[in-house]
Amino acid sequence: MHGAVTVKFVDFWDCFDENDNKFLSALRSRYGVEVIPASSDEEPEILFYSRNGQKHLDYDSAIKVYYTGENDVPDFNECDYAISFHRLDFGKRHLRYPLYMMYEIDELKRPRYGVEDEGLAERPFCSFLMRNDWNCDPRRVEIVDAVEAYRPIAYGGPWRNNVGGPVDEKIPFISGYKFNLALENSRVEGYVTEKLLEPLVASTVPLYWGAPDAGMDFNPEAFVNIADYNSMDNFIADLKRIDNDNDSYMKILRAPKLLSDCETDFDDRLAGFLSVIVEERCRYAPRYGEAGDYHRRRVLLRPFGENRNLMRMAKLVSLCARGFSAFRGKKGGGAG
Repeated sequence: MHGAVTVKFVDFWDCFDENDNKFLSALRSRYGVEVIPASSDEEPEILFYSRNGQKHLDYDSAIKVYYTGENDVPDFNECDYAISFHRLDFGKRHLRYPLYMMYEIDELKRPRYGVEDEGLAERPFCSFLMRNDWNCDPRRVEIVDAVEAYRPIAYGGPWRNNVGGPVDEKIPFISGYKFNLALENSRVEGYVTEKLLEPLVASTVPLYWGAPDAGMDFNPEAFVNIADYNSMDNFIADLKRIDNDNDSYMKILRAPKLLSDCETDFDDRLAGFLSVIVEERCRYAPRYGEAGDYHRRRVLLRPFGENRNLMRMAKLVSLCARGFSAFRGKKGGGAG
């Protein structure tokens, strides 16, 4: 065990536990760690921050580590280091640590649902949970509609809910169906989230659409990748075949989920990445020069970003612009 380090977590999501998380576990495997509460004004040695606020702008002396599990690109003008889903090569300053590592990845090694029961092929058809149907790739709804045209889907989320209200626990709900539509909100290389992990944990066959390289994270034999088909008709035709052939279905269901010791690999990389930060204590985003000017502009614009009414207005303007663009496209027959 090496020396001690002080850390703080700000701008994370509401249910994030600042005293029990993956970053602390990785650090504590090699160092003594003191967590300074987010509510404290004390400056830490290392500040972890995410995308749910701008409190990180209050800190100037701490080494700043940005984390995102969403589809945004780290701003290296503002942070010294970043952790994201991107397959970026940015020297010592970036680590790929996908969002699904924050979820039930350990349950793939200690599954709560078995896959030996032949009766699993007789479960109801397919589940889907979705909240966001506007700020996402429109391809997602097209896929849902195509599957729905074949057989009815059980909607367990707020969108199109037909099971008596949004479900409290996703994995038990998903486990009650043969398939689960596992659709990312956008198709970006490396962007593999809990949407693929959860049906695998639930011993259900995912119908996945999203990262084109998802097969580098999970065994491609364990899920149906919609992007592998050259048309929606071909995908639906193969889905019908799998749905009506229990042997084909059970082969996919019983395939190993992981290509390697994924959890250990990623967590070891996280511990190594954070160790470099602790040992070297390098600042890559200084408060002078162009990076300093950039930071000062961020601070000046901060009141606008923190004003919820202005943010709602910006979102409304964005939606109206998208709707107008779609209308013009239809009116013009899609030409151009």
